Amino acid sequence: MTTVEKSGLYLAVFFIAALLCLMVFSENGILDHRALSQKEQNAQDQTRMVESENHKLEYEINMLKTDMEYLKHLAKHEHDMIEEDELMFKDKPDNKGDTP
Repeated sequence: MTTVEKSGLYLAVFFIAALLCLMVFSENGILDHRALSQKEQNAQDQTRMVESENHKLEYEINMLKTDMEYLKHLAKHEHDMIEEDELMFKDKPDNKGDTP
């Protein structure tokens, strides 16, 4: 191999290495593409979670508007309400240790 051929080979290898570096490390390169793909996946996951929560809330709103039994259940269990013909017994707090 002559010196001209060697220098041409080295120059071609240098340009190929430079192009590979540009493809990997440039602003729109492979590393940037991977980071953007991960951000997109995270955003899609978050969107799915929010959509799921929205469906649950829509279902609950619909139940509150239409289902009287569900409304009674919530009133009883979350707000300690009772119907007219029911009695509610509450435990008295034990204050034996509070008085000196």
